[in-house]
Amino acid sequence: MGDPAGIGPEIVLKALANPAIKKNCLPLVLGDWGVLQRTKVQAKLLTKLRHWQKGDALLPMLNNSSGVVMPLSELKAAESRPAKPTKAAGHAAYRYIYEAAQMVLMRSADAMATAPISKHSLIDAGYDYPGHTELLAELGGTPECRMMLIGAKLRVVPVTGHIAMSEVPQQLNRDGILTTLELTQRNLKNAFAIKKPRIAVAALNPHAGEKGIFGDEEIKIIAPAVQAAKRKGIEAHGPLPADTLFHHAARGKYDAVVCMYHDQGLIPLKLHHFYGGVAYTLGPPFIRTSVDHGTAYDIAGKNRADETSMIEAILLAARLARLRIKRRQ
Repeated sequence: MGDPAGIGPEIVLKALANPAIKKNCLPLVLGDWGVLQRTKVQAKLLTKLRHWQKGDALLPMLNNSSGVVMPLSELKAAESRPAKPTKAAGHAAYRYIYEAAQMVLMRSADAMATAPISKHSLIDAGYDYPGHTELLAELGGTPECRMMLIGAKLRVVPVTGHIAMSEVPQQLNRDGILTTLELTQRNLKNAFAIKKPRIAVAALNPHAGEKGIFGDEEIKIIAPAVQAAKRKGIEAHGPLPADTLFHHAARGKYDAVVCMYHDQGLIPLKLHHFYGGVAYTLGPPFIRTSVDHGTAYDIAGKNRADETSMIEAILLAARLARLRIKRRQ
């Protein structure tokens, strides 16, 4: 359900009302019953919910409801007031993520799709993670994780995550870029069934550094990583100037673009897919998708949140789960 004080409860309820969800999966919401009911009234939604606990048969409950909820917190109204991040909300959001991860690890669920969380609330509650990705890496026992952002025209994978721009050059290294390429290749083949993925690698500097005139990261770090990837059988192209790369990627020349920093990849992705973009975590031993936006406190509780990204995240999780189940058979 995400942060109880953000738009997570609203977009989850709106997504459950979309017929495509129940046609493609059996959705189970891990969250707070009271928060969802208050959100339902506030947003004037007709979503019919049912309580669920471990051991209950899910399908019969879904047959006569819009969604089934496993209550994991009982926040008071003051602790979950829209647009007001609290320590209690941070504790609750962590528990939703933790329990979902345990369910997919134990295979009592096939995938998880997450609504947005507040990094401030998590940190206030004592969970010092920059975001979902780092938390899921720990819960999944995976040392290396990356985030792939997906739209109908683009897939982008940043090498570095939520860090200041001033730190990006210091954080970039050959091994980190190579690991990102390996994770991207593996998931394009295994999760998306692309037999021979074509991966573009964005340069860091303008004009790919212009042979060292505008920076030497391309020469010293990025190009060696690309060459190492090629020796491992990865079809990697680059480093390529970012100002033209995304034009070609959005027209199908590449299956994914590895980017050097967060906004380098997310700006073009959101330009093309502002409402329907989805995040997919590379690395953990389970399927996790997410919306590609934040808690949007400025519109929380105002019935203005668009649920498209939540719907797409759930549908992608269901599709990837079906592919994984098929491979296991």
